[in-house]
Amino acid sequence: MWFYGASNIQQLGQQHMLGGDSTPQEDVPEGKVEQRIWQTSSIYPNTTRDYWVYVPAQYDASEPACVMVFQDGEAYVHAEGQVRATIVLDNLIHKGEMPVTIGIFVSPGMIGEESNRAVEYVDRGEVYARFLMEEIIPDVSKDYSLVDDRAGWSICGMSDGGLCSFAVAWQRNDVFSKSICHIASFARYVEGGDFAHLVRQTRNNPKPLRVFLADGENDLNLDEGNWTLGNLNLASALQFAKYDYRLEMGPGGHDLAHAGELFPETLRWIWRDYPGVKTLPSAHDEVLGQWNMVTNLFGHKLNSVLSITLDDDALCATLQDEKDGELEVTNITFDAGTLTYQYIPPTSQTNWGKGTTGSMIGLLRVKDGTMTGSLSGLSDGETSYDYALTGERFLAIS
Repeated sequence: MWFYGASNIQQLGQQHMLGGDSTPQEDVPEGKVEQRIWQTSSIYPNTTRDYWVYVPAQYDASEPACVMVFQDGEAYVHAEGQVRATIVLDNLIHKGEMPVTIGIFVSPGMIGEESNRAVEYVDRGEVYARFLMEEIIPDVSKDYSLVDDRAGWSICGMSDGGLCSFAVAWQRNDVFSKSICHIASFARYVEGGDFAHLVRQTRNNPKPLRVFLADGENDLNLDEGNWTLGNLNLASALQFAKYDYRLEMGPGGHDLAHAGELFPETLRWIWRDYPGVKTLPSAHDEVLGQWNMVTNLFGHKLNSVLSITLDDDALCATLQDEKDGELEVTNITFDAGTLTYQYIPPTSQTNWGKGTTGSMIGLLRVKDGTMTGSLSGLSDGETSYDYALTGERFLAIS
C-alpha cells in the first residue's frame, strides 16, 4: 500500500469534528487507566516521568494483548483531549475493528524543572527504543500479558514524539511493525537520522513497516525547517521505496485536532489485516471502468487509457498507450484505497532512466473517481526513477 491522501476537510478554518467512535457509547464497556511514575531509569539517569497504562475491558490474562506505545502520552490519554485515544480504543476494540490492545502512554522525562524531551525524542531512535524495551514495557509486562509477535506492536507520537515514533520503528522494526506520526518533526536535523534519505535507500528491500502520517498545510515553519514540507518529503520517500504508508494532509497547524478527527480511521487502517479484526473488503466498483491516465515524464505529459474489469472476483486490466498501443497489465491489486499494477514497458519506455527499464509499476491512491501516485521504473542501472502519475475515471462499470 502506498499513497498520499487528503482529509475531507476542505477549507481553512473549518472545525475538526470528532465522530461517534471518539465519544463514549452506552453499550461499550470502558477500559481502565492506571497512572504510574517511573523514576529509576538507567538509560535516562535522574529523570522522573508519568506514564499511563490503558487496559481494555476485554483483556484476558490468558490471551496476550497487542501493544500501542504513545509518546507525549498525556496529550493522548485524557478523555477530554483532542485525540481521546482511550475512548477510541474502547469503541474499536468492542466492535472488533482492532485487536485487544494495551495502551502505554509515556510522558518525557523531567530532571528537576527541566524537560528531557528533546534529548529523548530528537534522536536516531536506538536509545529511546532501549528505554522502552528495557524499562517501561517490562514494567508493564509484569502485570499484563503482551504478544511477542511484531505484528501486534505499534508506536505513536506527535511533533518531536512523532519523529521519535518513526525513529524507533525504523531502528527496531524487528519489534514494532506500525508507526503513527502526527505533525511529526521530520524537518529537524538529526545527525545520522535523515530518515527521508534513509528510506529511499531501501527501495529494493523495504523494511517491514506500515506508516500513517498526518499533518497540516499550516504547520510550523522555523529556522530548523518547514514541518509540512518535512512530512511531504518523508511521504515522497515512502512512496518511492514502496512502503505501506498513508499521508493525510489537512488545513490545520501544529496541534492534534486533525489527528483526533482521523484517529478511529487511523487505527482501522493500521490494524486492518491483524488476525481476527473485522475489516470491510475493498469495493472493486471504486476502480472498475476506464481511466484517463497521465504520466509526467520530466514535464512532458504522456496519455493512456487504463481499463479495469472483474473476472471471477479477480481484477483484470489493459493499458492503451497513445504511442505504443495496447499493453498487458499484470499483478493488479486494490486494497485499502490503493491500486497497484505492473506492465512490461514498450520500447519507447525502456530508456526512460539510466540503464534499461525492465518493468513499470503503478502505485496509486484512489478517491472519488481520481487516482494520484507514481509510475516506478525498475531498471538495471544504478539509479531508479519515479514519475508522477494521475488518473481520472471517465466511464464507470459495475
